[in-house]
Amino acid sequence: MTRSGMIRRAGLALALVAAAALLLALVGPAAGSPTKTHRKMAVINLDGLPIANGFPLDIGIQQGFFAKRGIEIKKTVFQSGNDIVLAMANHNGDIGYIGWVPAIIARSQGIPVVTVSASDNEATSIDDNWQNVMVKGSSSIRTPKDLEGKTIAGNALKGVCEIVIRAALSKFNVNQDAVKFVAIPFPAMRAALNSGQVDAICAPEPFMTQAMTIDGARILLAPGPTLGKYWPNGTYVALQDWVQKNPALAKGFHDAMAESLQYAQAHPEAVRAMLPAATRNIRLPVWSSLIDRRQLVQLAKYAKQFGAISTLPNIAALVPAAISTGLVLQGDVGRSTISMKLDGKPLKALIAGDYTFVVSDRSATQNFHLKGPGLNKSTGKRQVGRLSFTTKLAKGRYTYSSDAKPSLRGSFTVG
Repeated sequence: MTRSGMIRRAGLALALVAAAALLLALVGPAAGSPTKTHRKMAVINLDGLPIANGFPLDIGIQQGFFAKRGIEIKKTVFQSGNDIVLAMANHNGDIGYIGWVPAIIARSQGIPVVTVSASDNEATSIDDNWQNVMVKGSSSIRTPKDLEGKTIAGNALKGVCEIVIRAALSKFNVNQDAVKFVAIPFPAMRAALNSGQVDAICAPEPFMTQAMTIDGARILLAPGPTLGKYWPNGTYVALQDWVQKNPALAKGFHDAMAESLQYAQAHPEAVRAMLPAATRNIRLPVWSSLIDRRQLVQLAKYAKQFGAISTLPNIAALVPAAISTGLVLQGDVGRSTISMKLDGKPLKALIAGDYTFVVSDRSATQNFHLKGPGLNKSTGKRQVGRLSFTTKLAKGRYTYSSDAKPSLRGSFTVG
């Protein structure tokens, strides 16, 4: 059986949808990049999706992070990660941006994809997550349990939406046999919900904010945060033989993406500037160049539990040792509280290594100031927002406090 045949049997073959026009409307052409050099550029054909998660790639192109490494990106937009895996299995594309579920399915079905860069995670709650289950504002569906007997739209069957939503629904004792999923392209989901074709949709940004502000839809469930803080969502993969034939190019892409992800974290205004003015107030993903392998192992188990795969993949083969492992730490400051957490629990001690910090500043009078060996980062004293960055922590003591109210403070040690 051919590789494409195997992936079709796994339910990965869906009709390709022409979503390129939508993405171009959001971010503009992505193939070009500013550079004054006349050296010959190595072209990477990249298969992407029409969602906001991929903006760091476009920002990296604009900032010249790829060009300075001699890389030109030529992008093709697909409807789902399943479609991208199918295309790559037929050597239509060098690197693909896909969800972790399609990556896990591909690897378990003998399609030798490997990670070339991390990308994005979900957030921490229904209040800050950027990809949620939504229903009409007038819907009688009020709790996850109410989804029994209902139809949910995802962009692919057995894809990220279905597996993560089913895993989340299992936490609410929902009868999985009573929930139906159908495949509808992201750009068409709002119309399907408004017309009553489906009862709920899996909506990432910018479609989630459009559904809320234009249609009056409401969020019912944040699937990723239900499973864990900063649940892994997307990644960039290539076929193993492409990486073996192009090791320098693969590394160049990895390094350019790491720089792009870091820039997007530190400059959310640059991300928003890529959107039309009417849709700039969207929730942004948590971008990180680090991968939490613990969560990937659990996600693979969910994929098996809910029928996307029959055997668990080799996560070590999917995510090579060259891809940095790390955890996401959650900081928070309000008018009278300050905290730093890992997996939702107070942070006391860590081992030296790489970490991504995501700090939510909810107060216009306090700020969050993090200091330690080689580290000095803070949010604004008169503004609210999110500070996000990835760094290496050395051994020592780290403190966090508010400059306006030093009694708001805490600390953790790195050994």
